[in-house]
Amino acid sequence: GTLKKVQIENLKTKAVSELETDGVFVFIGYKPNTSAFKGMVEINERDEVIVDPAMRTNIPGVFAAGDSIAKRHRQVTTAVSDGTIAALSATEYVRAKE
Repeated sequence: GTLKKVQIENLKTKAVSELETDGVFVFIGYKPNTSAFKGMVEINERDEVIVDPAMRTNIPGVFAAGDSIAKRHRQVTTAVSDGTIAALSATEYVRAKE
């Protein structure tokens, strides 16, 4: 099929409108689900995990990545990059312990 239009509902006013388009980028909101880690890793006022460039948290051996971390850009591509960096950093961490 081909996308021709989308129907949009304003969540505040409940007004519904249609928008003709041939493409769409879905954004469902942003609130990281990090409550399980509060009191363990460092978390900022926006509930984002604080990491260094290697995706290390303040706890040795604990890494975070993607939309749960404090960063400027939130896209699939940046989350994948974060995950790769975290995985490589975790591998280095484990190998250094052997």
